[in-house]
Amino acid sequence: MSLVRTLRILASQRPSLPPRALAAPARVERRRHGEVPVTWIDPHLASTATIVHLHGGSYVAGESAQTWNFLEETARRTGAAGAMIHYRLAPRHNFPAAIEDVLHALDALSVQATLRPGCWVLSGDEAGAGLALAVAQVLAASEVGSPAALLLSSPWVDLTREEYADDLRATAARLYAGAVPRTEPRLSPLHGELSDLPPVQLVTGSQCVLVEDGRRLDAALTAAGARHRHLEIAGGGDQVAIAGPGPHSQQARRFLIDAARRAMGMEETAGAAH
Repeated sequence: MSLVRTLRILASQRPSLPPRALAAPARVERRRHGEVPVTWIDPHLASTATIVHLHGGSYVAGESAQTWNFLEETARRTGAAGAMIHYRLAPRHNFPAAIEDVLHALDALSVQATLRPGCWVLSGDEAGAGLALAVAQVLAASEVGSPAALLLSSPWVDLTREEYADDLRATAARLYAGAVPRTEPRLSPLHGELSDLPPVQLVTGSQCVLVEDGRRLDAALTAAGARHRHLEIAGGGDQVAIAGPGPHSQQARRFLIDAARRAMGMEETAGAAH
């Protein structure tokens, strides 16, 4: 990895706020839950429903303007609050910092009754989707409440794949995993327990570099008897639900928004609001 690229990655690790043109400052609030920074959009709606999102960036880069656009639109059209958890990133903080941060934040939010059972979903894109799946696997075996659904966009769920040998993602995987074998389920949740998960909503693009991760996860969920739906959008590219605007992105977002509404019982509320 070049020095310039490394400096750019490190610069992108500072938690950001959604652009003002996207969400007015009055709608946005930065809080700490379990000592982990979380940025809220429309936090007053959290008592009704919340979409908790984990951003992509291959575990080394922070949230992008497109990620904020996705969370704002998805939460608004669902009728829910949006919460972005700013988990720690490699190379400064490698595994298990990211998953520990998310679990600490979710535990604090549950203790505070900010997240109510059946009234929140866990969302993620790319590395964040893999992290969301790993977190859900831990929650399923713990006393902390699980989300009503998992919304996974272009998930990166297997850090062992040889296809990434010459890709920047391979470097990111090394930085994040460190000395831990990448078959560890909290790193590569495709290799973890899939049978006890909440309903999984999975969307990928057929032209996405991670499309095989999506297909393999779909097959593994089917084999485990897990409740799930998989939408592969023909012609859709990388991070199809996050990238936009465009018809592929809107198709992906509609799929996830409808799933969030159903999971949290928001059909009538969201329909009346929009």
